[in-house]
Amino acid sequence: MVTAKTQHSLKNAEEYFEEHLSVGDYYDQGQRVAGEWIGLGAERLGLSGKVRAKDFLRLCENQHPATGEKLTPELKTTRIENGEKVADRRIFYDFTFSPPKSVSIAGLVGEDERILKAHSHAVTLAIREFEAFAATRIRKNGAQNDRLTGNFAAARFTHDTSRGGRGAARRSHPPAG
Repeated sequence: MVTAKTQHSLKNAEEYFEEHLSVGDYYDQGQRVAGEWIGLGAERLGLSGKVRAKDFLRLCENQHPATGEKLTPELKTTRIENGEKVADRRIFYDFTFSPPKSVSIAGLVGEDERILKAHSHAVTLAIREFEAFAATRIRKNGAQNDRLTGNFAAARFTHDTSRGGRGAARRSHPPAG
């Protein structure tokens, strides 16, 4: 199953990275999971290997991870909706890929590496498909268009536990920005 959550708040991005993405075992806060950069966008930005918080957070701030230069010309952060100011910018999307519980149990409790590798491979294929459909909104001179880019920068984190405490789950989090 794939679930998606949009992160709108820049203020919460650092906390989100620290509490949800880099923590390996939700019950043992000392364990860390190193994320890995994936995607053509990550490659174009010079991101590869282990995800560093500094690079992740710079992307959340619309900055090039190496130079700090602004990545896009406009950064509209709020809009008025029903008379109230609300977040308008999507900082990143958090996609969670979770196999059925029985698959997780067979792979983790049964220590069947074939199942774990199959899930990892399936997630990789799904992410490639997501990337093929990546697009950006173009809002210029009153026109509202979408442009297919076919690339994104994603950080993939694999967790072997569930935040909900309902048993083991193989979870992969590739937030795409």
